[in-house]
Amino acid sequence: MREGSLIKPQRVVSLSDRVFEALEDAIVRCELKPGEVVTDRTLSARLEVSRTPVREALQRLAASGLVAPRDRGAGWEIAGFDERDLSELFELRKALEPLGLRQLLSGSEPQPREIQILGRFFDDFEEPIEVAEYSRYFRRDNEFHKEIVACTENNRIIGFYGIVERQIDRGRHFLSTGYQGRIEENLAEHKMITRAIAERDLNRAIDALLHHLTRGEELMVEHIKTERAAGRF
Repeated sequence: MREGSLIKPQRVVSLSDRVFEALEDAIVRCELKPGEVVTDRTLSARLEVSRTPVREALQRLAASGLVAPRDRGAGWEIAGFDERDLSELFELRKALEPLGLRQLLSGSEPQPREIQILGRFFDDFEEPIEVAEYSRYFRRDNEFHKEIVACTENNRIIGFYGIVERQIDRGRHFLSTGYQGRIEENLAEHKMITRAIAERDLNRAIDALLHHLTRGEELMVEHIKTERAAGRF
């Protein structure tokens, strides 16, 4: 064995990248709440870094729609997350994700390996899903929809989906507190999609995908209304 062959290359992460990832994660996990106002000064104090990498991170977060500069006064506002935001986000998903299924199942060049992978994507999950498994299930959910979009083989579509992906993750995390009793339904919907993919039934796969996205949007709207009525949102 060649000497050093077990040593894996490591990604060099700058301070700016680490600050960006920390703030992005805090927004996705709703630790920085929708509508909350922050400044580079307060965030730099919380993160114990200088203000320069914080400013750079906020500019990058603005490009993905997670924060916006305030119209009046100093600081930045964490992007809202209400019914309109959800409607716009799911409208994008309903437009982009079926493109991946069309390319996968009716493209000029077959993708048998991808069909096999996506057709078995949730085979290792059974009902009922234990609460301890929720985190792994959410990660698999995210990977599944990204894989569908990747099947478009269109770098611009994939790149655009990557921009909104963290907002999608934000919705998943926000909803996680209301997932009891819904996650099995969610798993059943995913398995309907995977069965249709495995059987190469494009129309059924798209119908199942759109049904799944519609139900997700409906549930998130219900959860937002419940949280708002309880004064938690």
